Amino acid sequence: MISGEGAGVPELGLDLLGIEAEAFAATPTLNLRIGLRRLDGGPVQCVLLTTTVTIAAARREYGDEERERLTGVFGTPDMWDRSLRGLTWARVGATVPTFRGGTETTLSLPCGHDMQVAADRYLHALDDGDVPLDLTFNGTVFYPGEDGKLRTGQIPWHHEATGVLPVQAWRDLMDRYYGGARWLRLDDACFGRLAAYRARRAHSSFDDTVDELLRRAEAEREGERARGEERARGGEAAREGEEEWTV
Repeated sequence: MISGEGAGVPELGLDLLGIEAEAFAATPTLNLRIGLRRLDGGPVQCVLLTTTVTIAAARREYGDEERERLTGVFGTPDMWDRSLRGLTWARVGATVPTFRGGTETTLSLPCGHDMQVAADRYLHALDDGDVPLDLTFNGTVFYPGEDGKLRTGQIPWHHEATGVLPVQAWRDLMDRYYGGARWLRLDDACFGRLAAYRARRAHSSFDDTVDELLRRAEAEREGERARGEERARGGEAAREGEEEWTV
């Protein structure tokens, strides 16, 4: 329940009724269906509503691979007790027209996969399950006073609605617009180096270029791991030899 400030300001209730993909948007968009009601059943002239959508990351479990992919968002898993926090996804606004008692409005939540944005990196890292969401509302309500004059009151940040977005629904939305491709933003200098490497290697696509670089990096990491294990075994063998010599 949201209580307005000042005498006579109507009390409003707001709820998240559902989340659906927008079928005809130019860019990936989710529609958040919001239910509004004036608790005393009276008239409302207009509501200027602002909603902050936050991913409540601490309210779900994560697999080992998900934890590894989320290192860039929350740090290593041993840090999560301190770093696992809510991620602001978006702030969206809507103008709700005249109603009496209750009504429903739709908030358009833009979606993307910009890997510079923490919320997008988070969503991309998940395999399945649900994304827990918190919605926080504020804004201005316009209503007729007892004297017939139009009055206004503020909707404070006292009310939250909660909900979940299935990870598969987000993936289906991304695939509808981008297929199996994802965009990666690079600065000019980095892109120039990558393009020059591609030209030298005569790769037919940037996918081939990035794949080769990743394979080399993975091979180097595996080689370092193997050398570390070999050094460890050599150290153990040396210590065992010293013990036998001592005996």
